[in-house]
Amino acid sequence: MGRVDDQTQSGTHLRSTAILEYTGDLKEMKQSRLVPIAIWDGAQYQPGGLYLAQPAPLAVLSGTQYELQDSGKPEGFFNIRGAEDLAGLWIGVGSYEAPPPPKAKAPASRSNHTYVVKDFDPDKPHFAHRPADEQETSKDSGSAPAPASQKAPAVDPDRPTLHPRTGDDSGSGSASAPTGSNAPDADPDRPTFHRRASASTETPTAQPPIDPDRPRLEYKQPTEQEKMDKAEALFGLPKEMNQVAGVSDSRSGGDTLSWQFFWATPEDEGKMKAALEEIAQKAVAPSAAAPATASKPASAHRRTHQPPPPPLPMLADEQFKAYSLSFGGGATMVLTARSASEPEKYVTIIAAPDFYGNPKVLLQQVTSDAALDVSPRYRLIDAVDTEGNGRADLLFELRGRTWRQFAIYRIAEGTATEAFVTQPTPVG
Repeated sequence: MGRVDDQTQSGTHLRSTAILEYTGDLKEMKQSRLVPIAIWDGAQYQPGGLYLAQPAPLAVLSGTQYELQDSGKPEGFFNIRGAEDLAGLWIGVGSYEAPPPPKAKAPASRSNHTYVVKDFDPDKPHFAHRPADEQETSKDSGSAPAPASQKAPAVDPDRPTLHPRTGDDSGSGSASAPTGSNAPDADPDRPTFHRRASASTETPTAQPPIDPDRPRLEYKQPTEQEKMDKAEALFGLPKEMNQVAGVSDSRSGGDTLSWQFFWATPEDEGKMKAALEEIAQKAVAPSAAAPATASKPASAHRRTHQPPPPPLPMLADEQFKAYSLSFGGGATMVLTARSASEPEKYVTIIAAPDFYGNPKVLLQQVTSDAALDVSPRYRLIDAVDTEGNGRADLLFELRGRTWRQFAIYRIAEGTATEAFVTQPTPVG
C-alpha cells in the first residue's frame, strides 16, 4: 500500500480533447470532421491543432481513435483515417465505430437455493420411457419389478409413433432381406442420381490455343470510387450540425464515470431551472430608461405612483444541464438561451447551489447580434475530463460573427476560471 508503480507512471501522459461535428445521425453520418482542441501533456495544455505538427498535428494523425462521450458516458468511437488543412485549421476525417456489446454477467450462484424433488410431475418434460411390452418382457424374464416411485407413466394414446414399412421385397433387384428384417421397399418416386454411360468412353475435346492478341478485361478501381471510399469532410457551420466531445488517451483503459447530476426529486430540478430562467430573463431584458422628472411647484404634494415594471422577455432555445464534475460532488448548472423578442440577445449562466439551496451565479455572459464582433456567444458542448484525473471541466464554443474559439472552464472553490482557450479561427 502506498507503493507507486514505476512502469505505469513512466513516460509522458498525453490526453487529447476534440469535438466531432457532423450532420445526420451519429451512426450514419453524412459529413463529419474532428476538430482538435487541446492536449494535456501532464503539466499544461498544448494547442491540439499545433502540437507536434509534422505537418499534421499529433491529435489528427491517421490511426488515432477517439472515444465519443455524452456527459462522460461512451457513445462509440471515431477512427481518424486522414487529416486535412482547412485555411490553417487541421481537422481529422474518418468513420464512426459502434461501441462493443456489453459483457454478459456471470450467472448467480445456486448454492443457497433449495430444490424439492417430486416422485412424478406430469408436466415435466422427459426424453423417453420404456413401452409396456418391454415391461411385460422384463417380468417374463424374471427380473425384479421396478419400484412404484420409478415406474414410468402410461403411454399417451394420442402420441404419434413411427411404424416400419412392411411388404414384399421381391423385384427390387437387391439381395433378399433376412428373415425377420423390417427393411422398407424402395420408393419408386424417390429421386436418384444416374451416371452417364458414355462418360468413361468419351474423349475430352482439346481446347484451342489462347490468342496472344485477344483483348482482356481487367479490374481497376475507378477514381470516382476512390473518392467515395474517403470520408466526406464537413465545411462551414450548417444549421443541422451536431457536436459531441471526444477524448483520446495514451494510456490504456477507457473512462467509465458519468458526469450527469441526478436530482433528489423532479421538484428540485424544476425549482433550480426556474430560478436560472428568471436570472437569464433579467439579464436579457432591455434596460429601463430613467423617467423624466418635470419641475413642480413646491406647494404641490400629490402622491406619485411608479408604473409597474415591464414583463420579462420570453426565452427560446433553452438548454439546461446539471453536472457532478467530481465523484460525489454537488451540482454545477449551465443554462444557455436567447431572447425570443427583438433585440435578440444571448445569455449563458454557470451556477451552483449555495448553502441555502439558492443558485449562486459563477459566470454570466450576455451578448447580442450587434456585439458579436467583440463579445462571442457561449455555446455549451459538454462536461469532459480533459486531464484524465477523474474530474471534469466544462467545454464551450465561443462563436462570434465571423470567427469562433473553444474554451475549457474549470469550476473550483466557487469560481469559474478559463483554463484554456484556442486561437480564433475564421468560419464561413
